[in-house]
Amino acid sequence: MFGLFKDKKKELSKEIFGAFKPKIHVATKLGKWKTGLSFGDAFISDDYLLGFLNTYISFTCREFGYTGQDAGLIMLDVYGLLDKTYSDTEKQQQFLLTTQKAKMKGSKDLILGEDNALMFFLVFTSNNDAHNFSKDPVYKEANKYFETGEFKKKGELAKKLLPKDLSTGALSDAPSNIIVAYRIFENTFEKRLNKVFKIK
Repeated sequence: MFGLFKDKKKELSKEIFGAFKPKIHVATKLGKWKTGLSFGDAFISDDYLLGFLNTYISFTCREFGYTGQDAGLIMLDVYGLLDKTYSDTEKQQQFLLTTQKAKMKGSKDLILGEDNALMFFLVFTSNNDAHNFSKDPVYKEANKYFETGEFKKKGELAKKLLPKDLSTGALSDAPSNIIVAYRIFENTFEKRLNKVFKIK
């Protein structure tokens, strides 16, 4: 019974990381970061990225009924998928310490990352509270992106230029909330990830 519970948590970790995996994969292959650091070290040193991913993990865990220690273990699992070195106990302690320090510091970047992740999560899950972000420029642009049909043009171009498994062409058939959420993700997390890891 306990093994089944553990497997469910592992599956959720994979699902959570799956939303980030394509962009993280690009960053690990094409990105640049300080020598001597692992990808995960460079990632968690940026308050925005740390705040965004941690918040998304927390809300997804809550959505599936996981809180407290269970949610913490899922978070560690996700970071282990992001960077294999974070499966190590010492690295996990480093991550927890970095997270604690960032929360105590409460930087603008951390708070912005948390807010953007919440907006992305609420739109992605069709939560009515997403309308609380209706005045946010990122939210407004993402809705405009859908309403004007711009996503269809981008999808057609992606189908022509990219391999099938990397193309976002499938988005043209997705529900509106998925398209809007994907655009929010592009203009928040992906944009910052590219900046931090110097991806043009």
